[in-house]
Amino acid sequence: MLLDCDEQLFMTYKQSGEKGAEKLLSKWLEAEIDSPADPKILGTALSPNLFLVNEETAMNIAFSTARKYWGRVTTDMQTFFNKHGLDTKFVNERLDAFFYTQKGKETFFEQLFAQHTMDLERLIWLIFGKRMQITLPVNELQTIFLYKFENEYFVHMIYKEEAQFWHWLFTKKVYSLFIHKPLEQFTFIHEMMGHIEQSTRETCVHVDNFVNNYREILDKCITYVDNCNSTCLAKKQLHLYQIVTHYRLSKGDYRCVKALITSFEADWRYSMYALTEKEKVLIAYLLFHIAHQEQNHETVIHYGEYLLEDERLNNYAIEILLEYKDLLPNRKPTPPAIIKNYELNFLENLYAVLLEHYVKMERYQGGLLLLKEHVLASNKKIHATLVQNNYSNEQFIAIEASVQQDIALHVNNSLQHIGLSVEEWRRHYRQPETPCYLVAQSASLHMLNILKVLFVTEQYELFEKLMEIYKKYLLIDDHFEKLRVFISARLIEIQKSV
Repeated sequence: MLLDCDEQLFMTYKQSGEKGAEKLLSKWLEAEIDSPADPKILGTALSPNLFLVNEETAMNIAFSTARKYWGRVTTDMQTFFNKHGLDTKFVNERLDAFFYTQKGKETFFEQLFAQHTMDLERLIWLIFGKRMQITLPVNELQTIFLYKFENEYFVHMIYKEEAQFWHWLFTKKVYSLFIHKPLEQFTFIHEMMGHIEQSTRETCVHVDNFVNNYREILDKCITYVDNCNSTCLAKKQLHLYQIVTHYRLSKGDYRCVKALITSFEADWRYSMYALTEKEKVLIAYLLFHIAHQEQNHETVIHYGEYLLEDERLNNYAIEILLEYKDLLPNRKPTPPAIIKNYELNFLENLYAVLLEHYVKMERYQGGLLLLKEHVLASNKKIHATLVQNNYSNEQFIAIEASVQQDIALHVNNSLQHIGLSVEEWRRHYRQPETPCYLVAQSASLHMLNILKVLFVTEQYELFEKLMEIYKKYLLIDDHFEKLRVFISARLIEIQKSV
């Protein structure tokens, strides 16, 4: 079920491409009376009157479209269901019970309204209660979008046929809403902007530099929206999205991001929509990592300590993840492990980066305090050793055993045959093409920072044991040479001071 404007644009696009569709939009624009000025940042805008509908129409369009494409079992889908122990009769009964009842229709619309998107994987979970962590067969209908604007709804489908057109049209409609609608009517800015970025990527497959094109279009649109709207919560959210997007798409040059943050903080500091604690944490997280990339040690320590104080980052991480899915690396933390890639979890990465800059600033007591107060800064066994002052041989054996278990889990995802896993690790961890290479590089750098802190703060017993473990399981020559030079320099300093 297509809207009239969708159908006309689709037929024109198939015949004449994007240029033909733009000509049709221009023709419609000329026929409009009292139409607001169109800045043509993203071509010609559509009048929202062409595609915003009431609730009943939105419900009917979305549900009837889903039923048409997802309400019957194709051969590929039946093969898929069979693999998961669901026979044809059972599947068809459940689909009929969902797609041909008022309750099913209401449940579908409630989920679509809450999540703003519906695809086949989400629908299977909704109907059968199963999360399928595998690639589903390609369906003719890929995604349904739904957003509410006051008493009207924006519903849009992405189809497999001419998918690039449907992504282009979605982008065009969202752009048109920003041009024509007051910003106060926009809710869920983060989700909508995430969807428009995804669709823009799909429509820019033939553009060499998506990053520059998208940032330029985004900045122009936000500038236009700024000038046409008064202060409101949606405007603040839009600017936050702009900051995060520039950060994510930056390639080492963060001047623009820092300028946007400075302007943002000045504009909103005394507003009725002043920054919330979560937004302050988000900004601090960005500035922490920018300072790390720029090797600004004092700034890294300042924001790192701020994020750890009162567990600020941990407390707001879920909310930030919900709004900016790709911003925080979110692999499950592993407190028992010391050998791991510290870039894969935002908290583990925070500790590793902060410890690195404590060392570079020669703030070794700060580093030792970090290791004593936070188990994720090392691992459970090392943390217990420092906190309990337990330097027994049994404790050191337990530390080494935990390292061997780390290795076994990385190599074979199993604690069986630990010895064989360790041998395989030793053969391969220095080879760049192997899966364990990045893990070893990250773990080695962090372990050496721990060793430096332990040596300078005279935790010699633990230092010697960890040095033994490092040489045995994690030795990387160029890393170790830097540690050797560091220790030699410290010994010379000690001798001079005697």
